[in-house]
Amino acid sequence: MDGQAVPSVMQLSTFTKVTSIPREKSYREFPVMVRVKAPEMTVHQHSPVDIVAVIDVSWSMGWDDKYGKEPNDRLILVKKAMAKVIKNLAGAQNRLAVVAFDHEIKKSTELLEMNDKGQQSALETVNGLTPFGRTTFSIGLKEAAKILDKRAAREKDRLAFIIFLSDGDDPEFTKEDIPPAYPIHAFGFSADHDPKALQDMANLTMGSYTPINKDLEKITEKLDQLSEKLVSIVAVNTVIHLKTMHSGVFLSKIESSSANDAVVSYKSRLADGKQSGEIIVGDVSSGKEMEFTVYLDVPECQGNCTDGAMELLTVGGVYKQSWDQKQVELSKSVVTVERPASCKELDWIEQRVEYWCKVKLDLSAMYDKVCGGNGDESNCQCQDLQALRETSLEAINQAMRNDIYTATLHAIKLRHCGGAVAAETEKSPLEPVQPAKAV
Repeated sequence: MDGQAVPSVMQLSTFTKVTSIPREKSYREFPVMVRVKAPEMTVHQHSPVDIVAVIDVSWSMGWDDKYGKEPNDRLILVKKAMAKVIKNLAGAQNRLAVVAFDHEIKKSTELLEMNDKGQQSALETVNGLTPFGRTTFSIGLKEAAKILDKRAAREKDRLAFIIFLSDGDDPEFTKEDIPPAYPIHAFGFSADHDPKALQDMANLTMGSYTPINKDLEKITEKLDQLSEKLVSIVAVNTVIHLKTMHSGVFLSKIESSSANDAVVSYKSRLADGKQSGEIIVGDVSSGKEMEFTVYLDVPECQGNCTDGAMELLTVGGVYKQSWDQKQVELSKSVVTVERPASCKELDWIEQRVEYWCKVKLDLSAMYDKVCGGNGDESNCQCQDLQALRETSLEAINQAMRNDIYTATLHAIKLRHCGGAVAAETEKSPLEPVQPAKAV
């Protein structure tokens, strides 16, 4: 029915590893995990995609890093990897264009639907590439953006991406050369590539950056994973909203917790004096999840904690379904933390243990100084002092046991009887039992 909210297929969840903070304590950078996950979904619920593969064919792509008997240069490895991409794009009206560049455009195709004919044409284009010339990133990126920009108006709702593969660097490349309209998934091929430039491409466009410095054969695996992800996107324009629930709680920072070889880009920002913020996640694929850690600065509890708990943060969000562009709200959740009453009675026990440990250390230092100063630990005076030392230590241990036992009983009484006894103890805290002076 019109006007009804669309139920969310995406799952938004939160959890904390720290479940309680003592009332009288503050906590800087209290971690809250925020996770958004898409379920496994059928191909009929995915949007068709348009992808432009931008391939560096400069002369260094002809290098064979292993010098084996069979030709295995970098460009051959990329050709093998692109064959997997072309296969993964089959069906669902997905389209692919290929742009090959060095210091100029060597090859540029139109977007071809990945039916049998389109796949064969794309394979022939890729397999026909040869290395030559120097590397100019901006040439390839500009051509890719032009191909996507000139799509018909009715095609502009299709998801569009750029896959960028290069083994080199371009000293003249700047952020201004990056087309911001389409996510760029950049692959740095070999240790010779420029990580900063490729990371900038990913950051500016909400794409990803995957470095492959060693074991270059992994390019096939990584491109296979990426292409499967791009053709199974469930949610687009995903944004997580954050709002603190207490006037003294502030957002500190936001970090990605997702474990992946690829550096997946996201954006985050804080507002309202760090009491609200958002995480711009972008696209989420079928069966995938993204996890973030939101850090909070939590103050002492000033008597306004309901039932021993404190509400810290509300987490919600929105996204669009990739197949019909309908906006859907993510279910909201509230993050709370327990604020238990003061545990000063336990602090007193700890203070007593520290006190008696210091007494025993001072005693040992005193006897060591006397005997050490005589230069002969076997003389009668030192033997007498050693006996006196053992007797004193035994007396101290006995006094310590009695004192700790008394403090423990008092702590138990406080826990059971509550405020009146606690208030009285605040006025007149227990004093440690003093040991008898050695004579």
